[in-house]
Amino acid sequence: MEFLCPNHRQQFAELPLEERKDLWLFWMENAQACSEQGQWRDVISLSGSAFDLACLQSPREESCMHIELTLSAILVSRALSDRGDRAGMDAVILRALECLPQPDYQASVEGCCHAQECVAVLIDPSRHADFFADYLNWPSLPFVPRKRVTMLRTLH
Repeated sequence: MEFLCPNHRQQFAELPLEERKDLWLFWMENAQACSEQGQWRDVISLSGSAFDLACLQSPREESCMHIELTLSAILVSRALSDRGDRAGMDAVILRALECLPQPDYQASVEGCCHAQECVAVLIDPSRHADFFADYLNWPSLPFVPRKRVTMLRTLH
C-alpha cells in the first residue's frame, strides 16, 4: 500500500533529511488536527504520506527516519483499522517492518531508539500509545482500540 504517487516519491527522496523530517512533522500535525475533527480520510491521506516519506531511504545518509516511520505507521494503520480496512492496516505494518533497518544495523544517532524497539512496538499494539507519548507531544493517540462487547445470556 502506497500513499504518495511515484513522482512525489522521487521528488521527496531528493530532499535533504532535515527537510524530509520537517515535511513529515507538518503532515503528522495536520493529521492530528484532522483526527480531532473526525476527518478520517484526511488523517489517512496525511499520515499515509508521512509514512511513505519515512520509508524513503537514501544510501548517502548516516541517519534514518525509523522513529518517524514507526509513528506514522501506527497512526495510518490504526486509522485504516478504525475505518474497517484490516487488510490495509496489515499491509502498512508489514511494509513498515520491511523498511526498518536490519538487526545488524547500529543506530549512530544519539537519543534515538534502536530499530529493534521499533519492531517490538509495531507488533505489539498495547505499546502504541506509550510510544506516541514518548516521541510526540500529542494529548493522546487518536484511535483507541474498541472494547469488545460481550453479550451475557441469562437463563431463567
